[in-house]
Amino acid sequence: MTESNAGAWFKRTLFLGVELRPGETAGVLAMFASLFLILFTAYLLKPAREMLILTEGTAEIRSYAVALQALLLLFFIPLYGKFSRGFDSFRYMQIVTAVCVTTLVGFAAAGKSGMAVSVPYFVWLGAYSVLIIAQFWAYASELYSREAGERLFVIVALGASLGAWVGSAASRELVNYLDAYGLMIAGAVTLALASLPAGVANKSVPQGSRGDSQAAESPTQPSIFAGFQLVLSRRYLLLMAGFVIMLNLVNTTGEYLLSAILETMYAEGTAAGTIAVDKGTYVGRFYGGFYFVVNLLGVLIQFFLVSRLIRLAGFSIAFLLTPLVIFLGYASLALLPVIGWFRYFKVAENSLDYSLQNTARQMLYLPLSRQEKYEARAVIDPFGQRLGDLLQAGLIFVGLRLLEWVSNDFIPLAALLAAGTLTLAILIVRERSRLLASAEQKENTQ
Repeated sequence: MTESNAGAWFKRTLFLGVELRPGETAGVLAMFASLFLILFTAYLLKPAREMLILTEGTAEIRSYAVALQALLLLFFIPLYGKFSRGFDSFRYMQIVTAVCVTTLVGFAAAGKSGMAVSVPYFVWLGAYSVLIIAQFWAYASELYSREAGERLFVIVALGASLGAWVGSAASRELVNYLDAYGLMIAGAVTLALASLPAGVANKSVPQGSRGDSQAAESPTQPSIFAGFQLVLSRRYLLLMAGFVIMLNLVNTTGEYLLSAILETMYAEGTAAGTIAVDKGTYVGRFYGGFYFVVNLLGVLIQFFLVSRLIRLAGFSIAFLLTPLVIFLGYASLALLPVIGWFRYFKVAENSLDYSLQNTARQMLYLPLSRQEKYEARAVIDPFGQRLGDLLQAGLIFVGLRLLEWVSNDFIPLAALLAAGTLTLAILIVRERSRLLASAEQKENTQ
């Protein structure tokens, strides 16, 4: 292999076989770096969340705390949408990041002073973790055209998978040296750095790859509830909202099951004398290792599978694969509940969700207007996910308190919910095809 051929092979491999056009490299690498730092931060903050909530509370309290996140977002999303209209996309991203960094420092200071912050931090982090990522992808989908986004988002999304993996690896080691508040401070620093490469991208994306944010702009809606109105008025957006709610309902039900299994493992281990560390350290180490494996697998899927699957099998197959795997997994566990294997299924579920499903879901927004990319997305992603959490908390309460279920009894319910999620995914694929065909017909008639 000649030196020039080796260089071309390396570039194709590094960029996942994506066709890069002149002037696109700097911008896409900057977006990659920004998303890398955002997800690196998230996986410093998640073990801190688990360390606090499972030492001050229980898996059941954890499931109820998730529900409060939906109530927080119900108040916050209208304000987010209203303020997004007054700033350009990059400036707004800087403002949101600065607010989140300040809040993190405040939580760390309050916790160090002796205040109980586990539940408020848990609630805030759940809202933050989806909002900051939705904010990034809204910025990206406005920055790039639909054609460029469908090519380049695969590379950008690799930053998420790699950042999550490296972050989980770092947190797995850092829990031995830092408490939850130290992890918060570290996360505040890396989050502050994340906006720097986004600024480079803002200046580097060539004109031919930029999106036209005014091309499909909807008439301005002055109501602060414009995002909710948009979602309720368009079938495509409503289906996406339903899908996100159901997908997160299934996932958080699985997270409850994993937490319950972890509590049982710790109780049995301490009783048998095989576990000698305190519960906070045990939980931190478990989730550090769990997220490390999840995100390593996510990186491998993103690097070797996602771009090739989208290019060879098409968007529809790529989008449907994750809900299909989740349904088959929970259905098989319902028929043969081997709980010892549950953690491995959760690794597979989360890895596909964070890599393949996340990339495909961001592509759903590319043909939409700026208002839909910001305000409707803020309803569909952050609020939709947290509404799924709220419904999950209700299911856990009814199951445990009224029906007197044990944790294993939730597995058949999760399988049924996964079937509904798969059905919504199929409807979204059909609606997307109809919308794209209608847009192409309009272009041909003009």
